[in-house]
Amino acid sequence: MKKYEIAKLLDVDIKTLSNWKEGRPEVYKIVMEYFEEKEINKDLNNIENLKEEMIKAIDKLPEHKTKKFYHLIMAELAEMGH
Repeated sequence: MKKYEIAKLLDVDIKTLSNWKEGRPEVYKIVMEYFEEKEINKDLNNIENLKEEMIKAIDKLPEHKTKKFYHLIMAELAEMGH
């Protein structure tokens, strides 16, 4: 996860993370290790994790792109006989 994404999740400015790195290194280390651990522990062979990641990605799309992906997925499923 990128630093600006972490800052957004924590609702702090990206400069705050830099300030923590300099002035409060223990806080910075804890925060960064937490988010690194979350990334490492994602099992992308687990179907539930894949579904969760797909839903998160789709939720970030504009409406017209969401509709496009819906139709692409449904076409793929129809090709497979589902």
